[in-house]
Amino acid sequence: MKKKIVIDLPVNTDQCRSKAMQIAVRSSGVISVNIDKEKGHLVVIGIGVDFFRLMHCIRRKFKCSRIVSIEEVKPEEKKPEPDKPKEPCPCPSICNPCVQYYPICQPVYDTYDNPSCSIM
Repeated sequence: MKKKIVIDLPVNTDQCRSKAMQIAVRSSGVISVNIDKEKGHLVVIGIGVDFFRLMHCIRRKFKCSRIVSIEEVKPEEKKPEPDKPKEPCPCPSICNPCVQYYPICQPVYDTYDNPSCSIM
């Protein structure tokens, strides 16, 4: 099941943002990593991500980081498309799948009269 983990980080510079993203990407099971600059959050989405190990690695670099939320991401439900009525075929004799035409194969005989074989 996909999980969305939101982590509060003190990311003030581009170097801090890139370091936080590198740490998160190295974790196993991570699909995507984003940074919300306005709120200062690191958003990690993945399947089977161990958030405890992820936080342990992030806290080595950023001491005052904390988890804001952990949510399960539900897949979007696709709406079934309504069935369109099939238009009648303009040429039913050609498009009919029940009728199969096979080419007629006729045997061809070679009239080679030379009795000596050049291979032997």
